[in-house]
Amino acid sequence: MNKSKDIIIFSASKAFTEISYKIIDEKQLHDLIEVIEITGSAVIDIAQKSVENGTKIFIARGRNVTLLRNNLSVPIINVQYTYEDVYNTIARADCIHENIALVGFDEAYDMMIKFREISGYNVQVIGPKSVDNIEYDISNFIKPNTEVLVGGISVKRVADIYNLKHIMLDVDINSLKIAVNSALNILSTNYEKDKHIQTILTTINGITEAIINFNNNGEIIFLNNLAKKIFKEYSDDEIRKTLVSSIEENVIFSKGNPIFDKVLSINDKNYIVNLKPVIYQNQVQSVIAIIYNANYIQEGEKQLRIKFNTKGYIAKNSFNNIIGESKILKDEIAKAKKYAKTNNAILISGETGTGKEIFAQSIHNSSTRADEPFVAINCAALPDSILESELFGYAKGAFTGANKEGKMGIFELAHNGTVFLDEIGEMNINIQAKILRVLQEKEISRLGDNKVIPIDVRIISATNKNLHDLIEEKKFREDLYYRLAVLELNIPPLNQRLDDIPYLVDYYINKNNYNVSFSNEAIQLLCSGKYNGNIRQLFNILERAIVLSDSNNISVNDLRNIVDVKSLNLISIENSSLKNSNYDYEKNKIKSILDKNSGNRKKTAEELNISLTTLWRKIRKYNINQ
Repeated sequence: MNKSKDIIIFSASKAFTEISYKIIDEKQLHDLIEVIEITGSAVIDIAQKSVENGTKIFIARGRNVTLLRNNLSVPIINVQYTYEDVYNTIARADCIHENIALVGFDEAYDMMIKFREISGYNVQVIGPKSVDNIEYDISNFIKPNTEVLVGGISVKRVADIYNLKHIMLDVDINSLKIAVNSALNILSTNYEKDKHIQTILTTINGITEAIINFNNNGEIIFLNNLAKKIFKEYSDDEIRKTLVSSIEENVIFSKGNPIFDKVLSINDKNYIVNLKPVIYQNQVQSVIAIIYNANYIQEGEKQLRIKFNTKGYIAKNSFNNIIGESKILKDEIAKAKKYAKTNNAILISGETGTGKEIFAQSIHNSSTRADEPFVAINCAALPDSILESELFGYAKGAFTGANKEGKMGIFELAHNGTVFLDEIGEMNINIQAKILRVLQEKEISRLGDNKVIPIDVRIISATNKNLHDLIEEKKFREDLYYRLAVLELNIPPLNQRLDDIPYLVDYYINKNNYNVSFSNEAIQLLCSGKYNGNIRQLFNILERAIVLSDSNNISVNDLRNIVDVKSLNLISIENSSLKNSNYDYEKNKIKSILDKNSGNRKKTAEELNISLTTLWRKIRKYNINQ
């Protein structure tokens, strides 16, 4: 059977058919509407087959409406009978009212009875039980003096049998137009609804999560394609029992509470399930189960980490990048390595330029979070309003000038990783309260949003101020201090480890690939200074000396001519620890380069930028065995 028209009009009379075609012609609806002139039980069979072939709406009147509504679930639009229809029909009968019989079913019969009561016309009204037995029903009730039968095509057959005049009951064209317009509106609405539903189905079947909807009786209402694949061997009851326990089911349906991040093993694969109630008019109607493949989640997080790494959310330094051999420094490094094995918050104290962030990065890279993001922010570098949005992010349209899509804050960016809060002592007291809540609740809310986002981050903070003094001055929260300072590091200033300067000089030259060297006396001069600016100040002095020097071997005189020695606040050259430091440094450096060159003195002298004679003399001086 070919595809049926979207709308079918079942006509019960010639008049009905003629008016139907007139409206179809006027509105150019030939592609949408078909007219079938039929009545009785045969209507049901034709209508059912039409629905199977695409018909969406039926238009009818009288008994046809009753038959269709009792047997189909598609929209059935009734063409209303009017008193004018009956009045105009009787006027065409051309005989006295006592000789006219009105024959109608259901609504038509009720309307005819009311018309007789209102009009006072002495007409007979007959209501047959069915179209199929209409001849029998009419013959039993018709009056002997009847000359005219008024009704549809089934009534005409009886009139022909009894040689009576037949008049088709009028159909008001406006009533039929209203019915057709209603059908077109429903068709348009259904088209949009079907398009919307198809869009939703395409979306739901195209996502990487399995979706299941079930009601409180455990009946499955809907499964998307992925859910069908996962549970293809499961019955409805087995699916429900796998997804939700009886206790959880009671919580969802009685209290309307969702259940998040439930871990399940289905067919030896791990999944994470979220169960969300569908609430309508304050009643839980059903439950949506969203099932995530754990492998997809892990892969997604990996891709996010890769994306973050391209933005610089990585820790580049390790403990190998911390230069120095002094005991005070090595003690802090040993302590930091122990801290790295925990997930506790760490507070790093130290003067500006001592390398607090290098320690923070080294701890991160030695921890179990090494493969996750390391996100650093300087709390003193941003105004309070901007700092807050950087820390917590903001929702779409949270404030004027905000990114229209919203923005993730550093706590979200660093999920499973480390947040480094530098210069924490400069943070506004109000923002401190929000940081405290993050540490306590392990969750954040973006600015302008009430949604709570769980996070898992380790916080390492740093300060160059005395937080105890700030606490006394009511500028820093004491409760936040104890949250941040579960573990503490105190990075020593350069002035407390001057014997590390030769190693720092060597590191700086190699890092920048400078083809220069500093004489032992020049190194000794550098080791006799006071560095209030710490390592940054030392590196600035080295850079100035290297750039301005006319020699590749910078002597103490070169250094004195280039650098403002007074700025170093020189301490006594006689300091024995400095002498020993320079002695050990030069001895160890010569020995390591000799070892690297397998004892080849010529190569070693060239690399040290000294003559073979000088090298031989220093080997004897330091008693280096070869």
